[in-house]
Amino acid sequence: MKSPITNKEMNLMKEKRTFTFRKEAIEIMSHYYLCEDRGEKFTDTKLDELNINQVYNKYHLKK
Repeated sequence: MKSPITNKEMNLMKEKRTFTFRKEAIEIMSHYYLCEDRGEKFTDTKLDELNINQVYNKYHLKK
């Protein structure tokens, strides 16, 4: 994916993040693109769906 700011190709990154879902803390491996020139993170629909599906799946495994 190209950065909407610099128009340069961005690297796919991942990091552990905690989301709150239905008052529960859910830790996932969040995926995003990093604009190295600006230090800003971006996602697209595909990564948003991947990240939110991880939250849903981990939540349902707890129940």
